Amino acid sequence: MKKFFTIIFCLGLIYSQANAQQWVSTQVEKRNVILEEFTGIHCGYCPDGHKIANQLVEDNPGRVFLVNIHAGGYAKPGAGEPDLRTTVGTPIDGASGLQGYPAGSVNRSTTPWAKNRDEWTNIASGILNQNSPVNVAVKSHVDFSTRELTTEVEIYYTSNSPELRNYLSVFLTQDNILGPQSDYGNYNPTNWNIDGKYRHNHVLRMAISSGGSFGESIDTTTKDHYEYRKYITTLPQNINNLDIELYNLHVVAFVSETQSNIYSGAGTEVEYDPSLKVDLGFEDKTEYPTSYCISSINPKVEVTNNSAQNISNFDIEVSIGGNKILKSFSGNLAPNQKTTIDWGEIQYSPHGLYSLIIEGFKNINGNTQKDMNFRNDTKFASGIGFTQKAFSLFTANFDDAVPQNMMFDLYQNPYVYLITSPRCGADNSLGALRFALHSIFGVSGLPVYMIFGEAELSKLNKHYLCFYYAYSDDNYGGTKPQIKVQLSDDCGINWEDVSNITPEETGNPSIHGNWYIPASTEYKPIQVSLEPYKTKDVILRIVVIPGTAGNALYIDELTLGPNILGLDDEVVDNNFTLYPNPADNEIRFGNENYVGKEFSIYSLVGELMMSGSNANNRIDISKLNSGLFYIKINNEILKFSKN
Repeated sequence: MKKFFTIIFCLGLIYSQANAQQWVSTQVEKRNVILEEFTGIHCGYCPDGHKIANQLVEDNPGRVFLVNIHAGGYAKPGAGEPDLRTTVGTPIDGASGLQGYPAGSVNRSTTPWAKNRDEWTNIASGILNQNSPVNVAVKSHVDFSTRELTTEVEIYYTSNSPELRNYLSVFLTQDNILGPQSDYGNYNPTNWNIDGKYRHNHVLRMAISSGGSFGESIDTTTKDHYEYRKYITTLPQNINNLDIELYNLHVVAFVSETQSNIYSGAGTEVEYDPSLKVDLGFEDKTEYPTSYCISSINPKVEVTNNSAQNISNFDIEVSIGGNKILKSFSGNLAPNQKTTIDWGEIQYSPHGLYSLIIEGFKNINGNTQKDMNFRNDTKFASGIGFTQKAFSLFTANFDDAVPQNMMFDLYQNPYVYLITSPRCGADNSLGALRFALHSIFGVSGLPVYMIFGEAELSKLNKHYLCFYYAYSDDNYGGTKPQIKVQLSDDCGINWEDVSNITPEETGNPSIHGNWYIPASTEYKPIQVSLEPYKTKDVILRIVVIPGTAGNALYIDELTLGPNILGLDDEVVDNNFTLYPNPADNEIRFGNENYVGKEFSIYSLVGELMMSGSNANNRIDISKLNSGLFYIKINNEILKFSKN
C-alpha cells in the first residue's frame, strides 16, 4: 500500500494574527455547489452525466465544483484497463444511497444524497440561491522536482452553524486521464480522442485532509470564526498504477454540517512554476460548409506557443469520417508566436451526420516534452452533410438500423426510438420508429427532423414519397401530432412544405399508460406526390411535431420512388367484396364482376408478389407470407391480410 505523507498546520484567528484572512470572503455569500458524481468506465449512460455536470460548471463559472467518484461494479477495470477507484471514494459511494449509475450528490443535500442526472440542475439551482453560513477559499501549488504539494485553505463563518462541530474535506482530483468508457449514445462526443480513448476529468485521486472520506473536524462553528489550514503532501508517482500527472491536478475543499449537507466549498487548479510550462494551443480557422451538400472540407488552425520556451517541432492530427491525416511542424516557434497549419481540401462524401476532430499536440521537441494544457488542444465539430446525387430509389424499413444517407436532427426533441422488440412494424415487419407524445417528455410543439438525401428524382419513373404511420392518443385528450413532408432543392438552405398530415388514431394499448404497440394491420399508408419536382435533385425531410399529449406515433416502411402500390389508384372499401379477411390460404370475391379479370397482388411497399387471372372468384394465396397485401382487379384496389 502506498503512503501519502501529509503535514497539517491548523491556525485559528484567535491564536495567530500572522495568518489573518487573505482570500476568503468575510461577507455573507451564496452557497457554492459541490457535485460528487458517481460513475464508472463501464457505465454506458455515464458520459451523459459527465456532459450534464460540465454544463453546470459552464453555466455557473466559479460556483460549481466537480468530484468524479469511480466506484461500484461499473468502475471495476478489466485486464489492462485503468483503475480509477479509490479507498476514499468507495465509502462516499456507499453512503450515497444510489440506485444506479450515473448518480450524483449535490451538496449531500437530499435524502438519499444520490439523485438521477436529470435532477442535478434543479437541485443545484436552488442551492446556488441560498446563503451560506461559511465561506471557503483554497490555493494549491506543486513543486515538480520534489512532487511536494502545498495546499492552503481558509474558512470564515458569517453565521452560526447549528452543529457544534463541522467537517472540512480537501480532495485532490485529476483531469485528462485517457482510457476506455462505455457509451450507449455518443452522449459526450467532445471527450473522445482520435485514438478512441475517452478523456476522464475531475477524477478523485486522494484525500488531502485527514479523516478520510468524510473530512476532519472544525471545532469552532460560530459567527466570525476564521481558520487557516495548510497541508504539505508528497505525491506518489502513481495510485493504482495510474500516474499522477502534476500539471492536470485540481483541489476541491468544502465544509459539511455533518457527513451530510455540504454548506459550501471552493476549487482551484494546482499551480506550478510557470517557467516549466509547455503549452501549445490552437484556434480553429476551418470554414465549415453552409449547406448540406458536401464534397470536401479544408481543415485549418492557427497554433500559438503559450510555453515559456521555444518549440522546434510538433504533430497535430485531423480525423474526418474515420480518415486520419497527420501534419508535422518543424522550425522555431518562440513563446507567443503563431503558425498556421493547413491540410488543404480533403475530399469527403458524408451520408448524414458527419464529425471532424482536430487534435494536438504530440512529438513536441522530439517527443521530449508533453503539452500541459489539454483544454486548448482539441476541436470537435459536427454537422449534417450528404453526398450530391447519392441515390434515386430509397428505402428505410427500420428493422435494424437507420439506413445510410439518412439522419435525425434531435436538437429540440430527442425522444425518438427505433423499436424492434416487440415486433411492431408495418407490413408484418420487425421494427419501426417510435415518437414519444406523452406530456411527461415535455416535447409538445418541438419537432423531430428525419432528413435524407440527396435524391436524384430525374432518374425515377414514378415520383412518390411513401410511408406508413400508426398513432395512439390513449385517451389523454391531447391535440394530434402533425407530420410534415418538406423538400429542399438548394441543399438544405431553404425548405418548402410539400404535404401536411394530421394522423388519425389507429389503436390504443391494452393497458392505459403502457406504450402503444401497433399491429401490422393498424398502420395507415401515406403517399405524397413529388411530380412537380421530378427534374430536380432534392433533400427531403419528414417533420414530426408532437401535440399537447398522447401515447406514441410510429413511422415505418419509407420508400422513395413508386407509390406504395406501384399504382395511382385509391384503395376502395372491400368489407363485403373480398373474404375471408384475414385469410389463410385462399381469398374469394363476392361479386361476379371479378370473374375472368386479370389481377396483381402487391406488398405494402409496392412489390409485385403474384399475378394471374381470376377464373372462378377464388385465388390461392398459400405461398404468400403473413402480412398485409393489396390486390388490383377490375380497376379497383382491395386490401386484405394473410394469416
